[in-house]
Amino acid sequence: MSSIFYATTKQFCKRAWFGAVLAVGALVMGPLLIVLILKFNGLQSDQMEQNYFDFHFAYLGASWVFFLGVCLHAFSGSEKYCLGLPVSSASIATWLMLAMAGFVVVLQLLTNGLYRLLFFDEHWLTNYWPLLGPLLFMVTLILVGHCLFWSVHAPSFTKTFLGGALMIGMLAWFVSRYYPNGFKSDIVPWNRVTLGEFVTMQLTCLAAWYQGTRAFAEVRAGTAVPSPAWERMKVWWNALLTGAIPEQSVVPFSPRSSLARLHWRESCQQSVIVGGGVFGLLSLMFNLLIGTRLNSEPTALRDVLEGFVAMSTILNLAAAVTAGAILGLGICRTGRTEMKRCLAMAPLTDPDFNATLFANMVKVLGWSILIIQSALLLSLIVTAVLYEVDTLSVLQVTGFLGNGSNSLSDMLLYLFGENGFLCHTLVTLIGFWIIAANIVSVLWTGRTWFIVSAIGVCFGGLFFYSMMISLLEAFFPRQYLAELVIISMLLILYFLILGGTLVAYLTARRRQLISKTRFLGAGLLWSFAVMGVLVTLLSMAPHYPFRTMCGEFCVFSVLGALVLAPFATIPLALSWNRHR
Repeated sequence: MSSIFYATTKQFCKRAWFGAVLAVGALVMGPLLIVLILKFNGLQSDQMEQNYFDFHFAYLGASWVFFLGVCLHAFSGSEKYCLGLPVSSASIATWLMLAMAGFVVVLQLLTNGLYRLLFFDEHWLTNYWPLLGPLLFMVTLILVGHCLFWSVHAPSFTKTFLGGALMIGMLAWFVSRYYPNGFKSDIVPWNRVTLGEFVTMQLTCLAAWYQGTRAFAEVRAGTAVPSPAWERMKVWWNALLTGAIPEQSVVPFSPRSSLARLHWRESCQQSVIVGGGVFGLLSLMFNLLIGTRLNSEPTALRDVLEGFVAMSTILNLAAAVTAGAILGLGICRTGRTEMKRCLAMAPLTDPDFNATLFANMVKVLGWSILIIQSALLLSLIVTAVLYEVDTLSVLQVTGFLGNGSNSLSDMLLYLFGENGFLCHTLVTLIGFWIIAANIVSVLWTGRTWFIVSAIGVCFGGLFFYSMMISLLEAFFPRQYLAELVIISMLLILYFLILGGTLVAYLTARRRQLISKTRFLGAGLLWSFAVMGVLVTLLSMAPHYPFRTMCGEFCVFSVLGALVLAPFATIPLALSWNRHR
């Protein structure tokens, strides 16, 4: 395999070297000619050094166009050859990405090295000519471009929208690196790449590589086909251009896609409408009512915006219960006597059947929380427009302000900082998943006695624990025996949840309802998360008592188990319901 890639790389270099020489020569000789003309007209060298950064973006644009053009020319016509290589699709796609990225990096380093010899002084990297940040971004852009190129072989409206939004977002993020203090401040060179910026670009590269290899594999296997909606749009567009009446062609669906569409129509659509649409409108309405306090009474703006978050959180919890209940009750017939025959008799194995319904559930929960969080965002924007004109630009800035200021710009910046809106969205997403997915896993069993028992155990156990803890604290205040009993009760609950999750995974694996990869991946993910929590708590040991740290460790480890539990309990529930 290495000899094949060596020969292919050698052929690529033979086709690219002449264009690379021309591109580097143009990028070097052009500025050199300009400098010579300016020196001939009497401009001093120290005056030119002050203006080098003014040409930085022009150089970036020209070099990107030249170098990518050289690579695309070298790769042109080699697609069919690469598709026929006797190696895995992942290896070919990886080689294509790395070859282009490595070639561009070499050309960039060569050009910047010549600039250093001809134009710049020894302080060029720290004062006026960024190199590392733009170079890493260029590599990220190449990998994302490969991902989008192979993805458009199976076009759809979703891929088109996400691809366009991703490119615009990446370019906006890149430009914002030169405005660390906001777009209203002066532009400064991006001389220092922070750890967060480096991790962001590397994660983007990893995601683009993964999706790009998948898309390349589909193209190579011949399974990359446009979506039905895209095909209908093409037929409509051709009819619009030619005036011909399109024939109503029947697009065949696979059994899995047919089951997904059927399940979505039966219960998922209603769950999104109620859990996302209704509660999203309620969130928007209540938040706007809370915002009227700014005009009716002298209320602190921080309190009003925190009221937005609190109201959206409450509605998210209610939406999680509602969406989970509608989705969970939608696969059974009236009275829960059996699963709907149109679903149960689908010509699919249990793993494929479970994966299809599970994917639909993820889409339902994702759309629901997206709609509610969008309502929160819209209410913030509307409030900004109503009570202060020039505040929309603050939504483009991320950061955290804890200076106690009462201006609306500071409040929005505080809400959208690292500890604000995004953090709230992440916590809400985890809570929404834990509540809704576990409700669905109980209701999808289809057994009335099991559902009633689960609800009874949850509410009965909550009432019992609350009463016991209250009585012990009332009759035995600050006594060692009472504290020992309370801790023992909580530890029993702790080990019941962890043990139940482990038993669910072992049972699902034994029945071959989940793969070995999912089983091991869930275990490793939970272990790494628990280790991260433990390291964080140990680093804060001097500031927190030992009992508090133990309690937080138990809470976070249980939350991790509840997040991962539906990946095993839902396949078990569906199999139990389907084969009753």
